[in-house]
Amino acid sequence: MSITYLTGFIYFTDANGTSKGAYQNSRRDNIESTTGADNQIILNGKTYSYLPFIYQGAAKTKSGDNLEAQLIFANNTVAMNHANQAVVEKWNVQVDICKMNSSFTSVEGNPLTTDNWLVASMSYDPTTIELLVSSAIDAVGTNCPNRVLTNNLVGYLPTTANIRNL
Repeated sequence: MSITYLTGFIYFTDANGTSKGAYQNSRRDNIESTTGADNQIILNGKTYSYLPFIYQGAAKTKSGDNLEAQLIFANNTVAMNHANQAVVEKWNVQVDICKMNSSFTSVEGNPLTTDNWLVASMSYDPTTIELLVSSAIDAVGTNCPNRVLTNNLVGYLPTTANIRNL
């Protein structure tokens, strides 16, 4: 029997690209040190600290107009404040799922999947906080990124409403 060791990495940034936190969910129970540095893992030059969370991957809505996923955290004051700030400031989150070595100390190879999301909403109950994350292009709930149609992007554009088909 073969065991595959997986870890989820989440990297939050604000709208300007400023880092708001990097976390991973691989706790190593055999750690004797009381410092948090022993539960850190480096991926792509970023140091990810331990934070218990569950990533429920992408699911398409019934109407097919949006992809959504969930990040689930334990309900405490720190997590609640971060989650609220992420929703209000419309943070981005990159989720990487990686194969790990058996001691959960380093990543083996490249990430298996990488998903980029916008934090859309938050819900909570007495034990958990759920961040709903959605794709950047959402036909219903969120605006798509601003783009201006220019000749360089789409070719020559009509300048009159009087267009005929020959």
